[in-house]
Amino acid sequence: MMKIEYQNIGVTLGGKTILSGISLTAEPGKITGIVGPNGCGKSTLLKTTLGIYPRDSGDILLNGTSLSQISGAERARLYGYVGQENNSIFDFSAYEVVSMAVHKKRTNRRNKENDIVMSALEQVGIVHLKDRNIKNLSGGERKLVFIARAFAQEVDTILLDEPTNHLDIKHQLFILDTLKQSRKTILIVLHDLRLAAHYCDTLYLMDQGNVHSFGSPKEVLSKQKVRQVFDVEGAVSDKGEGALDFDLKMG
Repeated sequence: MMKIEYQNIGVTLGGKTILSGISLTAEPGKITGIVGPNGCGKSTLLKTTLGIYPRDSGDILLNGTSLSQISGAERARLYGYVGQENNSIFDFSAYEVVSMAVHKKRTNRRNKENDIVMSALEQVGIVHLKDRNIKNLSGGERKLVFIARAFAQEVDTILLDEPTNHLDIKHQLFILDTLKQSRKTILIVLHDLRLAAHYCDTLYLMDQGNVHSFGSPKEVLSKQKVRQVFDVEGAVSDKGEGALDFDLKMG
């Protein structure tokens, strides 16, 4: 299990400060959620882990080791990533897309690779799509393929940026249930506060490139904080037996 620590991360893009002194920890085996308004820097933070956006300041530690000391190849063996972008310009089948994530050094037998790919497809319920061209799938179906690809990496840690986008409610709940049951270290950006309240062990609420607050969903999604950051009336409610929901008041 891996622990990810973001320490005082600063990012400037096009002369504009996107992140300013962000510190955040994803605990091993837990689901750590990041929520906040559009444009507050949630996706940018995840992309610093991939090296897509350079950091002006701060460091990222993976189990205490600086990301700068870990090669790109080794990072791919440590964590998976599912982004918002699901487009593919290549004519690959869903099976082929998922198979690209299998670490060849871990398995040198084709039947073993097939087992990994089929298991990943089964985990997200899309075995029936395995021979379909990725370009001919719906946005939601492509999202499921890329989630399966992350599972096929056989890593203990997955970073996800709005993984429920384009999915109907049934598949949203199915994917988040699967992530919860996996006991992996999950760092996830979500825009749906009800899903964040229900599934996340810890939440970080971001606003304007900073961490506004963090803690349990009940602590973070309080009436006062939701009003301050989102300018709406809402708060976490306890449904009993440890089940949390988010009630949004309209009008």
